[in-house]
Amino acid sequence: MSSCIRSCACTANPRRVGDQRRSTFVARLAVLALIPAAAPTGALAPASTAWAPNDIRVAQSEPGRPASASTHFEVAANGDARIGVELHDDGAHTTGTILLIAGRWMLSRGFATKAGQEIAALDAAALNSQLVIVLLTAVLPGGRPAPGPAQQVRLAEKVKPIRIATASTSAEYHAPWTVTGSVTVPEVDAPASYQLSFTYSQEGVARTLDFAGSVADAKSPVDLPDSMKVEGWKIRRLSTMPQSSAGGTQSGDGAHPALPKVATLGELRARE
Repeated sequence: MSSCIRSCACTANPRRVGDQRRSTFVARLAVLALIPAAAPTGALAPASTAWAPNDIRVAQSEPGRPASASTHFEVAANGDARIGVELHDDGAHTTGTILLIAGRWMLSRGFATKAGQEIAALDAAALNSQLVIVLLTAVLPGGRPAPGPAQQVRLAEKVKPIRIATASTSAEYHAPWTVTGSVTVPEVDAPASYQLSFTYSQEGVARTLDFAGSVADAKSPVDLPDSMKVEGWKIRRLSTMPQSSAGGTQSGDGAHPALPKVATLGELRARE
Protein backbone atom coordinates (compact mmCIF):
# COMPACT_ATOMS: atom_id res chain seq x y z
CA MET A 1 0.00 0.00 0.00
CA SER A 2 1.27 3.46 -0.79
CA SER A 3 2.69 5.37 2.15
CA CYS A 4 0.08 8.13 2.07
CA ILE A 5 -3.16 9.25 0.54
CA ARG A 6 -3.16 10.85 -2.90
CA SER A 7 -3.64 14.63 -2.88
CA CYS A 8 -7.24 14.79 -1.68
CA ALA A 9 -9.78 12.11 -1.04
CA CYS A 10 -11.92 13.73 -3.72
CA THR A 11 -9.74 11.97 -6.30
CA ALA A 12 -11.24 8.82 -4.81
CA ASN A 13 -7.98 6.95 -5.23
CA PRO A 14 -5.99 7.02 -1.99
CA ARG A 15 -3.86 3.89 -1.59
CA ARG A 16 -5.71 3.88 -1.75
CA VAL A 17 -14.54 8.40 8.51
CA GLY A 18 -27.46 8.26 26.29
CA ASP A 19 -29.86 6.59 23.67
CA GLN A 20 -29.00 4.72 20.54
CA ARG A 21 -28.42 8.00 18.72
CA ARG A 22 -25.71 8.90 21.25
CA SER A 23 -23.39 6.04 20.31
CA THR A 24 -20.01 7.21 19.06
CA PHE A 25 -19.40 8.21 15.46
CA VAL A 26 -16.85 5.44 14.89
CA ALA A 27 -19.15 2.80 16.35
CA ARG A 28 -22.08 3.90 14.20
CA LEU A 29 -20.09 3.75 10.99
CA ALA A 30 -18.37 0.53 11.98
CA VAL A 31 -21.84 -1.06 11.98
CA LEU A 32 -22.04 0.00 8.35
CA ALA A 33 -18.61 -1.52 7.68
CA LEU A 34 -17.40 1.88 6.54
CA ILE A 35 -15.00 2.96 9.21
CA PRO A 36 -13.39 0.30 11.36
CA ALA A 37 -12.08 1.54 14.70
CA ALA A 38 -8.66 2.39 13.31
CA ALA A 39 -7.32 5.15 15.51
CA PRO A 40 -4.23 7.17 14.63
CA THR A 41 -1.37 4.99 15.77
CA GLY A 42 -0.26 6.43 19.08
CA ALA A 43 -0.86 10.00 17.96
CA LEU A 44 -4.27 10.44 19.57
CA ALA A 45 -6.46 8.74 22.09
CA PRO A 46 -8.52 6.03 20.36
CA ALA A 47 -12.14 6.74 19.46
CA SER A 48 -12.94 9.53 21.89
CA THR A 49 -16.61 10.02 22.68
CA ALA A 50 -16.02 13.78 23.00
CA TRP A 51 -16.70 14.19 19.28
CA ALA A 52 -19.58 11.92 18.24
CA PRO A 53 -21.50 13.82 15.56
CA ASN A 54 -24.17 12.34 13.35
CA ASP A 55 -24.26 15.26 10.88
CA ILE A 56 -20.93 16.12 9.26
CA ARG A 57 -20.30 18.64 6.50
CA VAL A 58 -16.86 18.74 4.93
CA ALA A 59 -15.48 20.94 2.16
CA GLN A 60 -11.95 19.88 1.30
CA SER A 61 -9.48 21.62 -0.97
CA GLU A 62 -5.74 21.84 -1.52
CA PRO A 63 -3.90 25.13 -2.08
CA GLY A 64 -2.75 25.42 -5.68
CA ARG A 65 -4.98 22.64 -7.01
CA PRO A 66 -8.41 22.99 -8.61
CA ALA A 67 -9.68 19.72 -7.11
CA SER A 68 -12.17 19.86 -4.25
CA ALA A 69 -14.65 17.66 -2.44
CA SER A 70 -17.83 18.62 -0.62
CA THR A 71 -19.63 15.93 1.36
CA HIS A 72 -22.53 15.79 3.79
CA PHE A 73 -22.69 12.67 5.96
CA GLU A 74 -25.89 12.16 8.00
CA VAL A 75 -26.33 9.13 10.25
CA ALA A 76 -29.80 8.12 11.44
CA ALA A 77 -30.59 6.72 14.90
CA ASN A 78 -30.79 3.18 13.50
CA GLY A 79 -27.35 3.42 11.83
CA ASP A 80 -28.63 4.06 8.31
CA ALA A 81 -27.02 7.00 6.54
CA ARG A 82 -27.39 9.48 3.72
CA ILE A 83 -24.33 10.94 2.01
CA GLY A 84 -24.40 13.82 -0.44
CA VAL A 85 -21.24 14.13 -2.54
CA GLU A 86 -19.92 16.75 -4.95
CA LEU A 87 -16.43 16.23 -6.37
CA HIS A 88 -14.35 18.37 -8.71
CA ASP A 89 -11.10 17.02 -10.12
CA ASP A 90 -9.20 17.66 -13.35
CA GLY A 91 -12.25 19.21 -14.99
CA ALA A 92 -14.54 16.36 -13.96
CA HIS A 93 -17.62 17.13 -11.87
CA THR A 94 -19.29 14.34 -9.94
CA THR A 95 -22.44 14.70 -7.88
CA GLY A 96 -24.72 12.16 -6.32
CA THR A 97 -26.48 10.84 -3.25
CA ILE A 98 -25.82 7.57 -1.44
CA LEU A 99 -28.00 5.78 1.09
CA LEU A 100 -26.64 3.08 3.39
CA ILE A 101 -29.39 0.79 4.61
CA ALA A 102 -29.28 -1.91 7.30
CA GLY A 103 -25.51 -2.23 7.01
CA ARG A 104 -26.02 -4.36 3.89
CA TRP A 105 -27.33 -2.17 1.10
CA MET A 106 -26.07 0.86 -0.75
CA LEU A 107 -28.48 2.88 -2.89
CA SER A 108 -27.18 5.60 -5.18
CA ARG A 109 -28.43 8.04 -7.75
CA GLY A 110 -27.12 11.02 -9.66
CA PHE A 111 -23.73 9.51 -10.47
CA ALA A 112 -22.43 8.83 -13.96
CA THR A 113 -22.47 5.27 -15.16
CA LYS A 114 -18.71 4.78 -14.71
CA ALA A 115 -18.21 1.56 -12.78
CA GLY A 116 -17.16 1.99 -9.18
CA GLN A 117 -17.85 5.72 -9.03
CA GLU A 118 -20.32 5.38 -6.17
CA ILE A 119 -17.87 3.40 -4.02
CA ALA A 120 -15.12 5.94 -4.77
CA ALA A 121 -17.43 8.78 -3.73
CA LEU A 122 -18.46 6.90 -0.59
CA ASP A 123 -14.80 6.39 0.33
CA ALA A 124 -14.07 10.09 -0.22
CA ALA A 125 -16.94 11.07 2.10
CA ALA A 126 -16.03 8.52 4.76
CA LEU A 127 -12.29 9.29 4.76
CA ASN A 128 -12.83 13.05 4.87
CA SER A 129 -15.43 12.79 7.63
CA GLN A 130 -13.23 10.51 9.68
CA LEU A 131 -10.13 12.67 9.22
CA VAL A 132 -12.00 15.79 10.32
CA ILE A 133 -13.17 14.02 13.51
CA VAL A 134 -9.61 12.82 14.16
CA LEU A 135 -8.27 16.37 13.78
CA LEU A 136 -11.01 17.90 15.93
CA THR A 137 -10.29 15.31 18.61
CA ALA A 138 -6.60 16.18 18.40
CA VAL A 139 -7.02 19.92 18.88
CA LEU A 140 -10.02 19.79 21.27
CA PRO A 141 -9.92 16.43 23.09
CA GLY A 142 -12.55 17.63 25.53
CA GLY A 143 -15.11 18.18 22.79
CA ARG A 144 -16.90 21.26 21.51
CA PRO A 145 -15.79 24.65 22.80
CA ALA A 146 -18.17 26.80 24.79
CA PRO A 147 -20.54 29.00 22.75
CA GLY A 148 -19.01 32.31 21.82
CA PRO A 149 -16.17 33.66 19.68
CA ALA A 150 -14.09 31.38 17.50
CA GLN A 151 -11.54 29.32 19.39
CA GLN A 152 -8.15 29.23 17.70
CA VAL A 153 -6.55 25.78 17.63
CA ARG A 154 -3.12 24.41 16.86
CA LEU A 155 -1.37 21.08 17.34
CA ALA A 156 1.90 19.66 16.05
CA GLU A 157 2.89 15.99 16.02
CA LYS A 158 6.51 15.14 15.25
CA VAL A 159 6.50 11.33 15.32
CA LYS A 160 3.17 9.52 15.09
CA PRO A 161 1.26 9.20 11.79
CA ILE A 162 -2.49 9.23 11.32
CA ARG A 163 -3.89 6.06 9.79
CA ILE A 164 -7.55 5.84 8.84
CA ALA A 165 -9.58 3.36 6.85
CA THR A 166 -12.93 2.45 5.42
CA ALA A 167 -14.00 -1.05 4.51
CA SER A 168 -12.67 -0.58 0.99
CA THR A 169 -9.64 1.72 1.24
CA SER A 170 -7.21 3.32 3.66
CA ALA A 171 -5.00 6.38 4.01
CA GLU A 172 -1.91 7.30 6.00
CA TYR A 173 -0.71 10.81 6.81
CA HIS A 174 2.93 10.82 7.88
CA ALA A 175 4.51 12.87 10.63
CA PRO A 176 5.54 15.52 11.15
CA TRP A 177 2.06 16.94 10.80
CA THR A 178 0.33 20.03 12.09
CA VAL A 179 -3.23 21.26 12.23
CA THR A 180 -4.20 24.89 12.75
CA GLY A 181 -7.45 26.80 12.45
CA SER A 182 -10.54 27.67 14.41
CA VAL A 183 -13.69 26.06 15.80
CA THR A 184 -16.81 28.06 16.56
CA VAL A 185 -20.01 27.22 18.40
CA PRO A 186 -22.23 30.30 17.96
CA GLU A 187 -24.85 29.21 20.51
CA VAL A 188 -25.90 26.27 22.63
CA ASP A 189 -26.98 23.24 20.53
CA ALA A 190 -25.83 24.92 17.29
CA PRO A 191 -23.50 22.98 14.97
CA ALA A 192 -19.80 23.51 15.58
CA SER A 193 -18.28 25.12 12.51
CA TYR A 194 -14.60 24.62 11.77
CA GLN A 195 -11.81 25.79 9.49
CA LEU A 196 -8.73 23.61 9.62
CA SER A 197 -5.47 23.59 7.71
CA PHE A 198 -3.74 20.21 7.90
CA THR A 199 -0.11 19.86 6.79
CA TYR A 200 1.54 16.44 6.73
CA SER A 201 4.57 14.78 5.15
CA GLN A 202 4.24 12.98 1.84
CA GLU A 203 7.48 11.32 0.76
CA GLY A 204 9.42 13.94 2.69
CA VAL A 205 7.53 16.88 1.18
CA ALA A 206 5.02 18.96 3.15
CA ARG A 207 1.50 18.82 1.79
CA THR A 208 -1.48 20.84 2.98
CA LEU A 209 -5.20 20.09 2.90
CA ASP A 210 -7.79 22.66 3.94
CA PHE A 211 -11.07 21.67 5.54
CA ALA A 212 -14.16 23.74 6.33
CA GLY A 213 -17.63 22.74 7.43
CA SER A 214 -19.64 21.85 10.48
CA VAL A 215 -20.38 18.95 12.79
CA ALA A 216 -23.49 18.41 14.87
CA ASP A 217 -25.21 15.82 17.01
CA ALA A 218 -28.64 16.46 15.58
CA LYS A 219 -31.86 15.11 17.07
CA SER A 220 -33.11 13.85 13.70
CA PRO A 221 -30.38 14.33 11.09
CA VAL A 222 -32.05 12.15 8.48
CA ASP A 223 -35.31 10.23 8.10
CA LEU A 224 -35.36 7.20 5.81
CA PRO A 225 -38.77 5.60 6.45
CA ASP A 226 -39.79 2.10 5.43
CA SER A 227 -42.32 3.65 3.05
CA MET A 228 -39.66 5.41 0.96
CA LYS A 229 -39.77 4.25 -2.67
CA VAL A 230 -36.55 2.90 -4.17
CA GLU A 231 -37.52 3.46 -7.79
CA GLY A 232 -34.78 5.41 -9.54
CA TRP A 233 -32.09 4.30 -7.11
CA LYS A 234 -29.28 1.92 -8.06
CA ILE A 235 -29.05 -0.86 -5.46
CA ARG A 236 -25.84 -2.64 -4.52
CA ARG A 237 -25.13 -5.10 -1.75
CA LEU A 238 -22.20 -4.16 0.46
CA SER A 239 -19.74 -6.75 1.69
CA THR A 240 -19.68 -6.86 5.45
CA MET A 241 -15.97 -7.60 5.56
CA PRO A 242 -13.21 -5.98 3.50
CA GLN A 243 -11.44 -8.17 1.01
CA SER A 244 -7.80 -7.66 0.12
CA SER A 245 -7.05 -7.10 -3.53
CA ALA A 246 -3.83 -7.88 -5.35
CA GLY A 247 -2.91 -4.21 -5.42
CA GLY A 248 -2.78 -4.00 -1.66
CA THR A 249 -5.94 -1.97 -1.19
CA GLN A 250 -9.20 -3.43 -0.04
CA SER A 251 -12.48 -3.88 -1.80
CA GLY A 252 -15.67 -3.88 0.25
CA ASP A 253 -18.17 -3.20 -2.49
CA GLY A 254 -18.87 -6.79 -3.40
CA ALA A 255 -21.67 -6.74 -5.95
CA HIS A 256 -24.46 -9.18 -5.21
CA PRO A 257 -25.27 -11.47 -8.16
CA ALA A 258 -29.02 -11.43 -7.54
CA LEU A 259 -30.19 -8.06 -6.29
CA PRO A 260 -33.63 -8.00 -4.70
CA LYS A 261 -36.68 -6.70 -6.52
CA VAL A 262 -38.23 -4.41 -3.97
CA ALA A 263 -40.38 -1.29 -4.04
CA THR A 264 -39.57 0.33 -0.69
CA LEU A 265 -36.82 0.66 1.87
CA GLY A 266 -38.89 -1.43 4.27
CA GLU A 267 -38.86 -4.35 1.85
CA LEU A 268 -35.11 -3.89 1.34
CA ARG A 269 -34.42 -3.83 5.08
CA ALA A 270 -36.28 -7.15 5.39
CA ARG A 271 -33.93 -8.86 2.92
CA GLU A 272 -30.90 -10.71 4.22
